[in-house]
Amino acid sequence: MPTTASVESVSEVLFRVGRWWTDAFSTGLLDAEVNSIEGWRVLGALRGGDGVTMSDIATAMAVAPPTLTRIVDKLVDGGLVVRRVDATDRRRVLVYPSAKGKAKVRKLIRQEASLRSALDDEFGEDTAAQLLGILARMSDLPVPGR
Repeated sequence: MPTTASVESVSEVLFRVGRWWTDAFSTGLLDAEVNSIEGWRVLGALRGGDGVTMSDIATAMAVAPPTLTRIVDKLVDGGLVVRRVDATDRRRVLVYPSAKGKAKVRKLIRQEASLRSALDDEFGEDTAAQLLGILARMSDLPVPGR
């Protein structure tokens, strides 16, 4: 099989890009405390430090609420995030990074910056920015047939 995916196979190109990103992103990140990409994605959603609702995290990550609950439960058990009742609306629960979680978020930000730098080096800053913009737009497209 060739080392470069044919651009005629959209599926293969996108699957390979997804695999590259997952492999590159997880290298050096996955550890005993956060051992899944999904856990890192939750921490990434909390990078601002402000509380975020479970429904907002689920929407941002495009995961089902029960799946997100299991991911967050593991992060709570590991002391990486805390859940607090919203002071202004007691029906809402907000998720915050703990001090330990904030250290992990800083590690995540460094890893993302390293990967962005690799893209910039390979394609140039303008092309890398265009590529990321196109992929962001693509991720918001409706699924054909739904």
